[in-house]
Amino acid sequence: QYHLPFDHQDETGALPDSVTHSEILHNFVKPPIHGWAFSHLRRRLPTPPDRTQLAETYARLERWTHFWLTARRAPGAALPHYQHGNDSGWDNATTFSPERVVVTADLAAFLVLQLHELAYLAAQLDKPDDARRWTRTAETTQAAMLDELWAGDRFLARGARSGETWHSSSLLDLMPIVLGEHLPAEMSAVLADRIAAHLTPYGLATELPTSPHYLSDGYWRGPIWAPATILIEDGLRRAGHHRLAADISARFRALCETHGFAENFDALTGSGLRDRAYTWTAGSYLILAEAHAGRGD
Repeated sequence: QYHLPFDHQDETGALPDSVTHSEILHNFVKPPIHGWAFSHLRRRLPTPPDRTQLAETYARLERWTHFWLTARRAPGAALPHYQHGNDSGWDNATTFSPERVVVTADLAAFLVLQLHELAYLAAQLDKPDDARRWTRTAETTQAAMLDELWAGDRFLARGARSGETWHSSSLLDLMPIVLGEHLPAEMSAVLADRIAAHLTPYGLATELPTSPHYLSDGYWRGPIWAPATILIEDGLRRAGHHRLAADISARFRALCETHGFAENFDALTGSGLRDRAYTWTAGSYLILAEAHAGRGD
């Protein structure tokens, strides 16, 4: 399952937007969350990946990372950009309202985690020079993210063409919490407070319910989604905000136990929206439920 998108990686290293039985779409990509995902996956496997499996994963992840560092960085730019909201997976999030081609902190954060995972894999494969290079790139990318996009109390987005910056009421602007232990403590505390403002009785609204752009069935402009929940819950725990992470987990688990495993949910009523039987919702529930049973929080 992890390698399926990589089976369709193109010559630039890009992954397809989607793979189905009838078509493979390359009109958009998805964000570089695969380093984060593999880091968790290798820890959960009952049998650790062998050297051949690690080498294959490393080669594919390296090409995917180079795509973001080359094809998706404008000349002279330190940070990559999305060409469309669809590339982020948050298709119509208000982060993308002002412009289409956008430099965002969530993208930089995912890339930093992927670079750290490449450094780990390189070390396991006895490639010390590569490991040092990936670590340096992770550090310079994070430094650029903080220097260019952190405004002291929030992360900004920036138009790749115009250079104009803005902020929104989207939960996407808070996704850099996924960096967890890599973030300065004072910064993660600010993000945690802002994340808490998105909490409804059912979980994390993807747009602040008080926002004029909030829509109950607005796709990424309000509804609760499993992928956002699992990423933010994990980042909060790694940043030391265990109480808020436990609250988010509890609300999402109760939501699923009451309303099923829909693609997304009305943030104010809990009602399931769109596809009413979605595997990423069920998978996210199982991960959170297993962790809860193990911790007993």
